[in-house]
Amino acid sequence: MTNQDPELSREEELCLKQTRKALDTIRFSPRPETLQAIADYAKKATTPSK
Repeated sequence: MTNQDPELSREEELCLKQTRKALDTIRFSPRPETLQAIADYAKKATTPSK
């Protein structure tokens, strides 16, 4: 990709920094049921089948 407009790249960089800053503020706590489903899946995936 050729960049013919250096001002646009600075604007894109600023938007990217703002997006990263916003994403850093998001907090996520999965429900216990979700964590249990993940653990069950991992256990099933790592247990050798007979």
